[in-house]
Amino acid sequence: MSTVNDNTALVRRLDVTARMTGQVAGLSERTEGGVLLETWVGRYVIDSDGRVVWLLIDGRRNLAQVVDGVAEKLGLSAAEVRGPVHDLCERLLELGLVEELTPADAAALAQSAVAG
Repeated sequence: MSTVNDNTALVRRLDVTARMTGQVAGLSERTEGGVLLETWVGRYVIDSDGRVVWLLIDGRRNLAQVVDGVAEKLGLSAAEVRGPVHDLCERLLELGLVEELTPADAAALAQSAVAG
C-alpha cells in the first residue's frame, strides 16, 4: 500500500551524500546522467530519470509539483510519470534517503523561503 500521495512533501536527508555517476561509473547499467546516493549504511545508484526526481525533492514541493516538474523535464504527461515518481519516492523513504515533512514543517519551510 502506498504511503505517499500528491500532497506528500519530502526532503532529502542531510546524512545522504549525492555524487554524479560520472565519478562512479560501472555500478549500474544506466549510470549516464544518474546519481550515486551514499549513506553510512549503503550506496544506491539512481538513473537519470531518478536524478530528476531527486533534484526536485527539496521540502518545498509536494509530490504533485515534483510530478509536474518531472513531466516537464522529460517531455511526458503528468499521468505518465505519476506512478513511477510515487514508486521511486516510496523506495527512497523505505531506504531512509528522504523523509516526509509534517504539514507544520512544510509550512515553516515555505514561510522561511518567502522571508529569506
